[in-house]
Amino acid sequence: MNGTSASSSSHAHPRVLAVVGERERDRIEDALSSLSVETVSSVEAARGRLDTDSVDCLVVQTDRTEDISSLRAETDAPLVVVVHPDSGLSSTAGLDAGATDVVPLVESNLFERLPDRVESAVAWRRFGTEATGQITEDLKEQALDEAPVGITIADYTLPDRPLVYVNESFESMTGYSAAAALGRNCRYLQGPKTDPEQVAELREAIDAKESASVELLNYREDGETFWNRVDIAPLTGPNGEVTHFVGFQTDITERVRAEEAAETYARRVDEERARLQSLVEHIEGLLEDVTSALVRAETRRELEATVCRRVAATAPFESAWIGDCDFSPSVIVPNEWSGEHTAFIEGLEIDRDDTDDPTARAVHTLTVESTVADETASHDAASAPGRSAIAVPLIHRETLYGVLTVYGDAAELDDEVAVVFGTLGRAVGAAIDAFESRRSLLSDDVLELEFDVSDSAQPLVSLAEAGDCRLAYEGAVPHDDGTLSLFVSVTPPAQLTDVDTEIDGVVAVSKLPRGDDAGLYEVVLESGSLTHLVADAGGRLTDLEATRTGSRFTAIVPDRAVGRTLLDDLRTVATGVELRAVRDRSSPARTRREFASSVGADLTDRQHTALQLAYLGGFFDWPHGVTGDELADAMGVSRATFHQHLRAAERKLVTQFFDNDST
Repeated sequence: MNGTSASSSSHAHPRVLAVVGERERDRIEDALSSLSVETVSSVEAARGRLDTDSVDCLVVQTDRTEDISSLRAETDAPLVVVVHPDSGLSSTAGLDAGATDVVPLVESNLFERLPDRVESAVAWRRFGTEATGQITEDLKEQALDEAPVGITIADYTLPDRPLVYVNESFESMTGYSAAAALGRNCRYLQGPKTDPEQVAELREAIDAKESASVELLNYREDGETFWNRVDIAPLTGPNGEVTHFVGFQTDITERVRAEEAAETYARRVDEERARLQSLVEHIEGLLEDVTSALVRAETRRELEATVCRRVAATAPFESAWIGDCDFSPSVIVPNEWSGEHTAFIEGLEIDRDDTDDPTARAVHTLTVESTVADETASHDAASAPGRSAIAVPLIHRETLYGVLTVYGDAAELDDEVAVVFGTLGRAVGAAIDAFESRRSLLSDDVLELEFDVSDSAQPLVSLAEAGDCRLAYEGAVPHDDGTLSLFVSVTPPAQLTDVDTEIDGVVAVSKLPRGDDAGLYEVVLESGSLTHLVADAGGRLTDLEATRTGSRFTAIVPDRAVGRTLLDDLRTVATGVELRAVRDRSSPARTRREFASSVGADLTDRQHTALQLAYLGGFFDWPHGVTGDELADAMGVSRATFHQHLRAAERKLVTQFFDNDST
């Protein structure tokens, strides 16, 4: 390097002849401005100017090997070829044709590297021989000692081919000092987990006096393992016989471990993909079976039981249950279930607002939800069957009929599996909707709904608070003017007529005569009360209780569609409306009050009121609990008019009774 520096000072400006086109002339001249540059536009022009005494380097912009070969024949000066990235001339082809160097021009550097490459080529021509002559044996030995890879030399002529040289990197990599390594065959690096096939391959190459490259699991002096890439090559003496083997050891532990991790990941991905594909196939078969069951089932209960049974029998699932969400209950409980761990399912209650639970989330999002079991609130790992829970909403159009919850051994829910489960949920939802529609058209079955209303502003609650009592339903009569008379008994007996507090929604409160002196009152409610909404939705009130904290009532509706409408209507006029129970009632027994309600359409307002008051007041008892005069006074009519209404009502009632009985 000292010779290069000294010579560079006497030749500070190498003389360059550049063969370039007009488009690149200016840029090449600018790039080589620190040098002495002469430019020509063609190879032919360059031939006439070549003079080894006057040209230190030739720069040629070309993509033709013929140009390079012809110029090389004219001069032994360094020949640097400039090519564009889209040129068809490769570096290898350029060098084979006689170029000293090939400089590709790319947008990242353009001509920035060109001056250095030219000066390098000129310097090597001038001082290369001198530089190579400075490589002494001491320098070679220093290079071996300080090389960043382990280097060993084994004597091939001695028994067992012992090591006679190791460099410092070998000592650092293996933990063995030179004193501990020399004189021994390097097999001491091997151990119980070293691959014998790789060792045999290495031994065979040495016996055959050939080069070889293997990767071995070796052991350091402290017993720690590392992956070692071993490259060996024979060295020959003056007579051409192999005297030594040189070995290069490279620690490739990180690379091998990274490859192993990648292979493990790829294998797990393949296994998971295969598992998911198998799962999809099982679920698609499940979908076909469930679709067939939908056609054969005769009742909703049979349908839901079949779905649960079929899902629980499909690997990798273990259990399944369906909960009714049609009327937005505050908790979701199983109606039908099948599979293992039924004790857990039977006692399960899921808070509809529990966003940590997949079943509750599916109800809110109306999409398939899943979770690992130990990440949920209700489905904890200690008690829930399987590793995970999958919740499938059962939907038809805008109506959520329920949710199917499946337990199994799937670690997570694949998108394709979710799609199939979503299709299953819609198919079951459509079938449930068909059952409900058919039942409402062809069946006499009805639906019983039990409500809790915690709204303290409701008229009956306010009345109960004012009288410090409990009101219980005894009957109701709607009036043509839109008001409604609600008959209630009071516990303990209270003088509600003494309550002088004006209550919103209450038109009037009057005490009615009754033979047992029990507290019986007629409460006239304005239009829009909860009782009105039950009637407007086509339902019948069968029970009602109001206290100072809230009210609870039971209504009978024809079908679920009417029930959903009633629930929505109630929530528009009152706060804290909660549906506590939904019960199907098949061919219900008809009570006296229900029978009276069924013939109420035949009675006029006055006839209905006279009949109701007479019944509730004990007029039909013997002796009479109340007189006709008292009842007439309660209705604000004469005794004769009262009896006229009562007789007409009795005639219609008896006629309806015997007509129904005769059928």
